[in-house]
Amino acid sequence: MFEKCDANCDAKLPHLWLRNNIFYYRVELERVGGKRRYKRISLHTDNFFEAREKLRAMTTDKNWPFDELRRLFNDLIFEQTSGQGVGTGNVGMLSRFQMQKRLSKRNKRENIEKLNLLGSIAMQSNQMNLSQEDRLLIKQFVEMRPMIEAFLANQPTSSKPTSIPSRKISEVLDMMLLKANNCDDEKRRKKNTITKLLQAVGISLDDDYAKFHNADTVSAISKVVVDQADAKGDYKRKQLRYIKELATCGSNIDSDFYKISVINNLPNIEKTKKSEKKPHQPYSNEQLLEMFNPKHTYFKEHPDAFWVCMIALFTGARANSAITLQYDDVFEKDGIWCIQFIENHPIKHLKNEASERIVPIHPQLLDLGFVDYVKRRQTALNAKGTDFIFPKCQTKSGTYNSRYTVRMVLNFLQKIGVKSGTKDSYDFHSFRKNASIAMQNAGIIATFINDIIGWEGKTTMEQSYSNHTLHQIKTEMSKFNYNFLSGHFAKWKEIMKKAK
Repeated sequence: MFEKCDANCDAKLPHLWLRNNIFYYRVELERVGGKRRYKRISLHTDNFFEAREKLRAMTTDKNWPFDELRRLFNDLIFEQTSGQGVGTGNVGMLSRFQMQKRLSKRNKRENIEKLNLLGSIAMQSNQMNLSQEDRLLIKQFVEMRPMIEAFLANQPTSSKPTSIPSRKISEVLDMMLLKANNCDDEKRRKKNTITKLLQAVGISLDDDYAKFHNADTVSAISKVVVDQADAKGDYKRKQLRYIKELATCGSNIDSDFYKISVINNLPNIEKTKKSEKKPHQPYSNEQLLEMFNPKHTYFKEHPDAFWVCMIALFTGARANSAITLQYDDVFEKDGIWCIQFIENHPIKHLKNEASERIVPIHPQLLDLGFVDYVKRRQTALNAKGTDFIFPKCQTKSGTYNSRYTVRMVLNFLQKIGVKSGTKDSYDFHSFRKNASIAMQNAGIIATFINDIIGWEGKTTMEQSYSNHTLHQIKTEMSKFNYNFLSGHFAKWKEIMKKAK
């Protein structure tokens, strides 16, 4: 059933699919007219890891789907028929039985639909690998299928409206923004972007949603996006992602009228080439002094964000690496307190092999009380070593919360004037630039910087000799500092002692 397909693709397992915060998986049905057909089946959970384990158990269970199919057979309710029934003309035991009985209306339609689906899946199994009991079950299903189809034909699903419901675009947009895991500023950006794109094709938020959700309108909006001469590829991709999100939301609300296929008209736009992007700029001393000035209340209210910035500033960690640290990633080794960056969880992502590293904690970061904060928090929450230090890095559905902290921090920096806008080359990656420049200015050689930052060496020599001990790396790390921030750090040390 779930073996590698004949097209030699990588689909060895069915893919999970999230809709309305519930995970589904897809199975292939019998072909009709040579065309592939699929059906999505609910796993009845909104937790990614639970869904994944259910799917793994299902696909590795040799008795699936036969155990469930057998249970559904045993739960069937029959009633007497008048006449010759719906038999297929076979003389087998089940056929004679069919001539006398039919499925009762007391059977739940969803159970009969599931029986029909699992029976179809079972029929695709390799019969040579099945037990005699399972082969008999398939034979019984084949003989009983006319009875099943007759039941489904005579027990239609609940009646559905024949006309497209009237909904304003603004109503669907509000639902989309409500379900989105975005901060208020991001929601405002989405709404403004979508409004402008709709206006460009002569549509307003007060128009009926059906006016937007059709192939012609989506194609027209796509053309507007593609024809933007001054916009880079990444910005165009973001605009199309917003349109796709609005179309998907409508389909989730009522898939009978708003078909998801309209997004097939969205073009593929290449990412902006690295050479065309503005390089990340390090924050100046003046900018760092302003952002970490204790007069601002942001970091007092969001201590997680403060520590994430400190980790990036002293280790050069990328956003995902800094945000997704687990308690086990902060430990003492050879008498040295360290931070470990490792890809050992589905939401933890490292750029390359060099990014996986153990880095001694800088003396100034130790003095700020980072280790004390982590230990105090783990004790207070009775957290396990595999729990995240900053739990909001993960959404309720188990995916990576890419906008947590980073987007909030950048919004804060823009409000206090450290950033001038979204395209000024100052972002979270700028802390990585600060760390590397501080080390270079302190005279730390490239191979040590590679070990601390997580860079692959540019030359064979750098790659071969970037293999230092923790004590050596600690000695080198003590050469650079942010002493111009010492006054602020002294105050933050006292503030963070009370942080939870």
